This record gives sequence, structure tokens and C-alpha cells, in this order.
Amino acid sequence: MSTTTVQENAQSRLPNPAVLVPELGQVGQALFKAVGNGAIPQTTVGLVQLRAGQLVGSTYLTVLHTGNLRKAGETEERIAAVASWKDAPYFTDAE
Repeated sequence: MSTTTVQENAQSRLPNPAVLVPELGQVGQALFKAVGNGAIPQTTVGLVQLRAGQLVGSTYLTVLHTGNLRKAGETEERIAAVASWKDAPYFTDAE
């Protein structure tokens, strides 16, 4: 029996930041292009995206990026340790 409740048609309680700061679209495009060129391993990008979701308190982003990391083959230990990455033994110096 699952104890998880999923709300249908769930919507964010936060306003769309692009409305508040129109320049975010351009910044987002530049970042997407920069991290998509292969200079940074996709795994590292995914870990950073997960941490960013945690920092801003976004359940949507945290769940999304956790799922993406699982699909990419990341271990549960590394995914769970993102929140305490500074002293976690699961990451390389570059990460």
C-alpha cells in the first residue's frame, strides 16, 4: 500500500520568474548551451540541477532531477548525498 499522495493538476505556488525577470530566458538559454557542449559531464550537470532544486525548495525540480539521475544510472547513495555533498565520500574533486 502506497502512502504517497499525488495531486492531479498540481501547480506551483511560486510565480513564473520569467514574468518577474524577463532576462532569465536569455540567461537560461546561454547556460543550457554552455552545459550542453560536453565540457561538463552530464552527470555533474544533473547533480547540480538536483542541488539547485533542493536549494530553491522546489519539490518539482527535486523529483524531476532525482528521476533523471536514476534513469542515467546514478546510485541512490550519490543522489541522497547531494544535499550534504561537502563531506560526502561519493563525489570526485571535480564534482
